[in-house]
Amino acid sequence: MQFLTYIFRFYNVSPKNIVSYGDPNPAPGSDHREEEFCLMPTSLRHSTVHSQTPDFLATTPRLSPALIRALSPFDLLIVPGLFGSDDDHWQSIWEDVFRGHGLSIKRVEQDDWSHPTRTDWQTRLEQTLQASRRPVLLIGHSLGAILSVHYGATHPTSAVAGALLVAPADGEESTGPDAARLASFLPLPDKRLPFPSTVIFSQNDPWLAPARAHHLAKKWGASLLDAGYVGHIGNNSGVDHWPLGLNALHSLALTCHAGQMPAHA
Repeated sequence: MQFLTYIFRFYNVSPKNIVSYGDPNPAPGSDHREEEFCLMPTSLRHSTVHSQTPDFLATTPRLSPALIRALSPFDLLIVPGLFGSDDDHWQSIWEDVFRGHGLSIKRVEQDDWSHPTRTDWQTRLEQTLQASRRPVLLIGHSLGAILSVHYGATHPTSAVAGALLVAPADGEESTGPDAARLASFLPLPDKRLPFPSTVIFSQNDPWLAPARAHHLAKKWGASLLDAGYVGHIGNNSGVDHWPLGLNALHSLALTCHAGQMPAHA
């Protein structure tokens, strides 16, 4: 566990910062044993790693066999937020890494990333989901996380098996310069989601206050994870491969394996 302890200390988080507002009975095998840690460092690449990444992660990530096994039954779907996710965003890094490991992964591509409307964005999400042939894990960030929640709120039965909701953009409370762009996504859903979900929040996110993260996670029946002080966990956060997020995705996949996978036509 020393390796894991170093990871959590580096990112200023603790495994104890996980709160569950979902199923009170954890999925069998969902504990993170050291041999199942989601990243296995290799020495293939160093050029694109954030300068503060510890030496043992300053490499192209090689996913652990346990994570690959957990994700293999799913179609993984990246759902970016306002302005999209650039090449340095953890969503883009995950997309490349997952595809390189033979996992099924796609990205929702919106026609207009700067002027979102819920109708247009949800239509594109639905079109992308229709092309899936297996249960889907949504990996949403910011407004993409909110879009994922809206989809769940309006589709009580669907191909979605679970959703990782990273830094959901709180258009109800945020007063930032771009808050008005989120108007069509309001009000936020306040009902329990029909699939397992995990909300990850940051202590210094201008789009989501910690108290609101707790409030929304409780409404949605989601587990909650404190990621520490990493801003909006977006294009400029510098989290690179983001091991903490990978571990959260691993736990979510195991929860979906534990009898909550939807039937897919």
